[in-house]
Amino acid sequence: MPETTILFIAMEFIPLNLGGVFRPLRFANGLNRNGIKPVILTFSDNEHLRKVHTRFDYALLDKLDSDIPVYRIPLDDLSAYYDTRWKAFRNIYFNTSDNFLKAWEKNVYKELPAIIEKHKPKGIFVTCPPFSAARLGARISREFGLPLILDMRDAWSQIWSPSGTYLHYLRKERAERDALSQASAVITVTPRLKAMFEETHPNLPLEKFNLIYNGYDFDLPASLPVNFDGIGAKGTINIGYVGEFYYAPTLREQMMLPWWKRGGHRILQYSPVKEDWLYRSPYFFFKALADLFARRPEWRSRIFFHHIGATPEWLLPMAEEMGLKDNVVPHGFQVLEKTLELQKSFDLLLATSEKVIGNEHYCLPSKLFTYLRSGKPVLGFITPGVQHDFISNSGMGPICAPDELDKASLIMEKLFEEGYRQQLNIEYLRQFSNTIATGRLIDLTRKTIK
Repeated sequence: MPETTILFIAMEFIPLNLGGVFRPLRFANGLNRNGIKPVILTFSDNEHLRKVHTRFDYALLDKLDSDIPVYRIPLDDLSAYYDTRWKAFRNIYFNTSDNFLKAWEKNVYKELPAIIEKHKPKGIFVTCPPFSAARLGARISREFGLPLILDMRDAWSQIWSPSGTYLHYLRKERAERDALSQASAVITVTPRLKAMFEETHPNLPLEKFNLIYNGYDFDLPASLPVNFDGIGAKGTINIGYVGEFYYAPTLREQMMLPWWKRGGHRILQYSPVKEDWLYRSPYFFFKALADLFARRPEWRSRIFFHHIGATPEWLLPMAEEMGLKDNVVPHGFQVLEKTLELQKSFDLLLATSEKVIGNEHYCLPSKLFTYLRSGKPVLGFITPGVQHDFISNSGMGPICAPDELDKASLIMEKLFEEGYRQQLNIEYLRQFSNTIATGRLIDLTRKTIK
């Protein structure tokens, strides 16, 4: 079969060590091994990128097929959009998009004609966020007459982060609609996220929207047990969490306040959804653990919570407030191999989810698939939604309702005392295989790019 070439735009890509880089990495390799050559356009690793991102793992570069061409195009200085108080204020409260496109588009267009002339792509694949990548992909699609596939890993206009005013929200929604309209196909990562895009843009054809889950990239065995023998056998229990919590107390306070209680310009802010990200933090797990220690004080010196990732400034004060400071072990940011090594040393792995007020949680974090590989049970403090369904249907571990702390404390006590042994539901998990996800992308790409 003759090889087809596509432009593959991933603003955030390896060697950045972010949760969002692994899906495009797997997709790029999968396409490349099946007769579709991706030509990757991404940020170059320069001083301007390092002002925005600090987590790099250069070992990840070895995971990309060596015959895939990568164009690393420099990003201009993003601090230029924040270097005065007025600019910072304007960008935080009145911008309708991220600033990456402003700092990158000019440099992309300097190189783009030569890239297209050399590789003669038949289409474009763009993964978001950052969401301004969708605007870039739509522009290139229009100007060069190339079909566009948008991979939307998260909500854009329907995100909880408030717009400066309702009019600013409408501008954001219009930018989203323009990009989705230009796309020949749109991919989302969960059924609920797919429904959100369909509900927000009812005039777009439903067949434009496609579901391709995040997934695991290892061979699933015929049976996969998860076992934890309990505190009697272990002596101590180490519970791990990998990655960021995405919780910021100040932003949460702004989100949860009624509009008439906000000060100044914040009165005008608008968000189409309300999400409480305190639920994504370990707050409710800590509260249940503190309640458990009140009943079982002998366990206080035997149960520890480990966090792998940049340590947020609120984490230790939150633990101290609940009398748990000595039970929290922050490991800081670690490269992937060290993260997996630490993860194997834990007895249980914590999963949390934000609470979507009046609706269901719609994200399935990629960390669940690294948790799956570890063979360790998951302790879920999860709100209703896709992550709750995944843990429950797979059998990965017990789930506690964050708003029912008395019950949560009892579930934890039983877990710690009796342990957990379960054969995972392999048939259910097969649909999340990266092989299946990549196969769906290949089929969609061939159907879209003719």
